[in-house]
Amino acid sequence: MWAGRVVFGVIVVALVVYLAVVGADKADKVASSIGVVLALLALGGPYLLPAPLPGGASTSDLDRVKDTGKAAATGGGRANTGLLAPGDGRPGEVKRSGEATADGSGSVANTGIRHEPRP
Repeated sequence: MWAGRVVFGVIVVALVVYLAVVGADKADKVASSIGVVLALLALGGPYLLPAPLPGGASTSDLDRVKDTGKAAATGGGRANTGLLAPGDGRPGEVKRSGEATADGSGSVANTGIRHEPRP
């Protein structure tokens, strides 16, 4: 965090020194050019960045499951080869989930992502 602030400070100081050395006329032209580029970046930035995920989560906050196995539950049992996560509305990503079969009343089988209420 501090490194970014230091780098920003160095850039600002270097720009001020450069503009002072080249003179007022050229400094005005350079500053105008920098202003145009920054304005275009500010206008286009939202279209160049990825869209936000639901709930404000980032892609690093995704629940991910990949290449899960087979899950079979019988007689009211539970089987899971995927992910059981609290039901907090986090987005998830599943790739190549396994086969899930639940046989009997109350049986639950999961090979992907299952969000459950917090206890």
